[in-house]
Amino acid sequence: MKIWIITSGSESLTLFKFLSKYDHEYVVYYDFFHRPYGDKTFAQSRICIEKGIEYLTKQGVDTIIVPPIYELHYLASSIKLKTWSSNILPLFTTYLKNYCFTYSLVGKIGFFGDFVDVREIENLVKKFAKWYALTSHQQAIKKFHFPFVCWVKETPLWKYYLNSLSYSNILVNKIIKFDLRYFKDAMVDTLVPLNYGYFNYQTTITKFLNFKNIRFHTLEKLENIFHELVPSTEGILKNKYSVVVAYTGHVDILKREKRMIWLLQRGKSIEVEFKEV
Repeated sequence: MKIWIITSGSESLTLFKFLSKYDHEYVVYYDFFHRPYGDKTFAQSRICIEKGIEYLTKQGVDTIIVPPIYELHYLASSIKLKTWSSNILPLFTTYLKNYCFTYSLVGKIGFFGDFVDVREIENLVKKFAKWYALTSHQQAIKKFHFPFVCWVKETPLWKYYLNSLSYSNILVNKIIKFDLRYFKDAMVDTLVPLNYGYFNYQTTITKFLNFKNIRFHTLEKLENIFHELVPSTEGILKNKYSVVVAYTGHVDILKREKRMIWLLQRGKSIEVEFKEV
């Protein structure tokens, strides 16, 4: 199966922790030239993402993975915005509905991400909430907030820690915990990152939270969703694992990101093809 990933930074580093387990043909559109999307306006980043999608769809595509806030944007309307909208994999959308909404305790959800993400998320949640039916347990809670109450916090520096510092660094952990205290004080019941890269901090996040009060659904849930959404290739001999990185910018910078290359190679020695767009 041909799977395309649109990224401007650390998202691929996180996604390939489970994508590399499955035998598919992956193409990573690494938009280094316009990175990071989260520091631009929504309209500017959307243009960059759509340019990448159009480039990939000309080569044939089975499914496309895009950053969370843009996936929600493209799938929020029952009327497809573009002809390729049906090719977008509803990875984050399913994560939000099947876990974050379904297991919400009182309907108070905290979102954290870049400034453009937190400004768009509340309206998108309202759209998806129209199609969401409360579970019987949620209906029995008198103080359950519906439509969901959204608490948002900008965490624009988190993505840079992934590239410039170890995400297990003591200073990084302290900053993360300081940012998360906002959600503890707000008494949210579910915490949702708006950047796939932020799942790299899940150990720190889960240790800081009391799961009985605030739930954070980890990267394992994304893998479960991917496994359900994408057909298995077991027994299909013609399908093999391969990775092509179509990049904008400087390939030498990409090759120096050793953690990403190691993941793309599955810790072995497969040849990762780099191709300038």
